[in-house]
Amino acid sequence: MRYTANERRVLALTGVAHFSAHLFELMFPTLAVALARQTGVPLAQVLGWSFAGYLLFGLGALPAGLLTDRIGGRRMLTIGLAGMGGAALTAGFVSPGPSLVVLLAVIGLCASIYHPAGMSLISHAVRSRGRALGLNGIFGNVGIALTPIVTASLASRLGWQRTYVVVGAAACALAVFFAAVSIEERPLAGTDAAEDRRGSPVGFSLFALLCVAAALGGISYRANTVAQPAYFAERVTLLGYGATTSVVYLTGIAGQYLGGVLADRHDLRWLYLGFHALSIPALWLVSQTTELALVASSTLFLFFSLGMQPIENSLFARFTPPRWRATGYGIKFVMTFGVGSTGVRLVQWAEAGGDLSAVFRSLIGVVCLLVATVALLIWRTAGRGVRNATPVDLAVGDLA
Repeated sequence: MRYTANERRVLALTGVAHFSAHLFELMFPTLAVALARQTGVPLAQVLGWSFAGYLLFGLGALPAGLLTDRIGGRRMLTIGLAGMGGAALTAGFVSPGPSLVVLLAVIGLCASIYHPAGMSLISHAVRSRGRALGLNGIFGNVGIALTPIVTASLASRLGWQRTYVVVGAAACALAVFFAAVSIEERPLAGTDAAEDRRGSPVGFSLFALLCVAAALGGISYRANTVAQPAYFAERVTLLGYGATTSVVYLTGIAGQYLGGVLADRHDLRWLYLGFHALSIPALWLVSQTTELALVASSTLFLFFSLGMQPIENSLFARFTPPRWRATGYGIKFVMTFGVGSTGVRLVQWAEAGGDLSAVFRSLIGVVCLLVATVALLIWRTAGRGVRNATPVDLAVGDLA
């Protein structure tokens, strides 16, 4: 698939912004281990400092989506990059405690801009939506994968404050660069325009089911990302916890690519169900194993749980009309990252009880509920003219 020059600029901006959002999102769980050792504050309490930031990472998505539908994705993405960078720079000059909590909250709020703005921009301006979302997901997964090892490496050499300074300065420089890049954001002929002609938005009850699934997936995602560095520090001795976390997240790249390719070719609903269902046995193994077996089972879990993301994002694009696409994504990411931030509390509870494996046993139940929700969505769409919910064959009018 050959992209136009404008599509390449869109993919470059959204890719860098996606990488950056997850970099800033996940720096703190890795730094928390070092901070707890340095300050003597219990790890559970240090991890709790991130709660407000993760909450705003989700809740900020709705106002970010509303603004994106009014002023455009490129502007919002550059604002987000500048905001994350500026807050991180400031964090490099404060002490652990309330000031750091406030700055983590600002970082979370600015990072919340990416998902509604980036997903909306791709869905409007790139013709092969599923593949583009998969490629964009790879950028995010590279950010997720590299953050633990890069953060741990920088912190060991520079300390946690200078680490924030270096990363913050880089984000500010990128914001200045992309502010000067010209991007055409109008919907491509034959994609969004065709969807608008084919009917009205999806029924509320079906959109609500998708939002419930996104919220449950968000709880699983957040609890896993926050718990993994400390969990690997306890149970894996072959590599450092930062390197181990990076290794298992790198495999999500393959899952993202496969999910993106399949999303352009097959029924999105059944793909969504299948990827989540296949992650459950791997999640059980994560809760039971150590050393190489834990690394392997974590790798398998992330392959499916991250690989479903371009499928989920394609479903939301098909279930919302173009005129409020960013707002629809905003609602979705409020559920994914806002409600999902309660996963931090799950990790705190397990850490305080001395058994982080309880996080992953609890997540088995969460993902089972998610699978049941998707099955209900498929049942509700049966007999309503939906035979093959691919991006080509399913329009929002089919489900109204």
